[in-house]
Amino acid sequence: MFAASRSSLSKATNSSVTFIAKRWKSSKSIEVTLRANVQGLGKPGDVVNVAPGRMRNQLYPLRLANYVDKNAQHFKEAIIAGQDALKSAQEMDKVYQQSVKKEQRIVHLQELRHRLQALPPLVFTRAVNEVLPGSKTIFGSVQAEDVIKELKGKHGIIVDKVVVNGTKIKTVGDSWARVDLGELGTVELKVVVERH
Repeated sequence: MFAASRSSLSKATNSSVTFIAKRWKSSKSIEVTLRANVQGLGKPGDVVNVAPGRMRNQLYPLRLANYVDKNAQHFKEAIIAGQDALKSAQEMDKVYQQSVKKEQRIVHLQELRHRLQALPPLVFTRAVNEVLPGSKTIFGSVQAEDVIKELKGKHGIIVDKVVVNGTKIKTVGDSWARVDLGELGTVELKVVVERH
């Protein structure tokens, strides 16, 4: 008898445990967004899972939380993804524009190089110091600024950086000037200083 009652007790316990486990599994939780600090749940702005009854009976009536709208969440994620895609496209466009500008600059520098290489010697006339017989020293040296003005005035070529023989040319005769073309290197120009 005792064995039979023990088995029936065991069956009853098992069925009640099964019922509680099923009920526990069937109870759903829902996502809510907290509007205020709730002890044990989180702070404002947190998205947490709570039992529907707690939300319905406590959190929502006291304005401690809002229901999470799944469609709004998907819409927000889509907006963020769209903004990220737009930012990425803008960055790619910026890189493309920079590469186009660099290519245009290189083409411009190549054309400038060809024009400079085709130039005849640049001729400057200066007065010579006649105090010493046979002297080639001139009054008013030829400097980088003179070469830049000569290129712009007579040949319509605009350059930024020019280096002349040393820092300035101080004697009659042949010399040189180098025009800096950045990544394409330099072009050497012949400079002739004649007696005035």
